[in-house]
Amino acid sequence: MDSIRIRIAFLCSCLIHIFLLIGLRIIPKSEPIVISFPVELISLPTPEKKIEEEIVAPQQVKKEEIVLPKKQKKVVKQVEKKETEDKKQEEQKVTSQPTTLPSLSLETAKFPFTYYVNQVRKKIVENWLWSQNYPGELKTVVYFKILRSGEVVDLRIKESSNNKLYDNICLRAVELAKPFPPLPQGFTEEYLGVYFEFKYKE
Repeated sequence: MDSIRIRIAFLCSCLIHIFLLIGLRIIPKSEPIVISFPVELISLPTPEKKIEEEIVAPQQVKKEEIVLPKKQKKVVKQVEKKETEDKKQEEQKVTSQPTTLPSLSLETAKFPFTYYVNQVRKKIVENWLWSQNYPGELKTVVYFKILRSGEVVDLRIKESSNNKLYDNICLRAVELAKPFPPLPQGFTEEYLGVYFEFKYKE
């Protein structure tokens, strides 16, 4: 009995499958339904804003570039003010510094060649160096003779300042200045005696 039931069930299942396969072939396939909706294009304003921002950004950079030179001008003005103040301070220092007052006198009164005297004075003053701050006054008179060739002889201290360093610097100024230009042809004497006074005043 069990075997008969099994066979009947097997046959029934086979028939069912056959009917299903035949039904799938007979029933027409349904086509897919396509529904179309109208779509409108909308322009978004956001890109324009971005473009405007991009255009405005360079203008802001230009404003910053314009501001920078103004700051530099202020700095330059401050530097110029400092320079003027420094110059004023230097001028005040120069006026407060001690001065030297050199003077020249000749042994003879018959020497009308002032240009030659000025040349002698200029050469000696150019070699005159005294940078020490000495309280009070110093005065040294140096005597020397200028030969016709311009050579210097008989150089000595005529009047001492009682300061050996100062006296030696005065002698050295004449030593460095020689030789002088030859004496003028209109001067007939063999030499020209010169008294050169170095005076220091604080």
